[in-house]
Amino acid sequence: MKSSTAVNVNQYRPSEYRAILVHKYYLGIECGHDPTLEEAVESWETNHADGWRNQKMRRDVEAQIREIDKYCDRISRQRGVEVCWEDAAKEWVSTREAKWRDQWEASTYAGA
Repeated sequence: MKSSTAVNVNQYRPSEYRAILVHKYYLGIECGHDPTLEEAVESWETNHADGWRNQKMRRDVEAQIREIDKYCDRISRQRGVEVCWEDAAKEWVSTREAKWRDQWEASTYAGA
């Protein structure tokens, strides 16, 4: 499983990189030695990445929906009128999503 290619860890979001490190730990137990990061990434991409990414996508969408729900409730109370969910979602995405995404990715809830 030796790889001559250096791994660019910047291509992974923090949550995925953490998942790769967890995989590296368990791969080491399975192999009986400490695998290189390149070996762990190769094994991860071959055997686990697709399933993990699909599960993560579901977790991310569910978390975003919860955040939009809270945002919708909050702005409805602040404005004193019922704000429809779709309008709240558009506003949340344009004003808050990027910051939320960075915080979410850095949290342990985002994966691994």
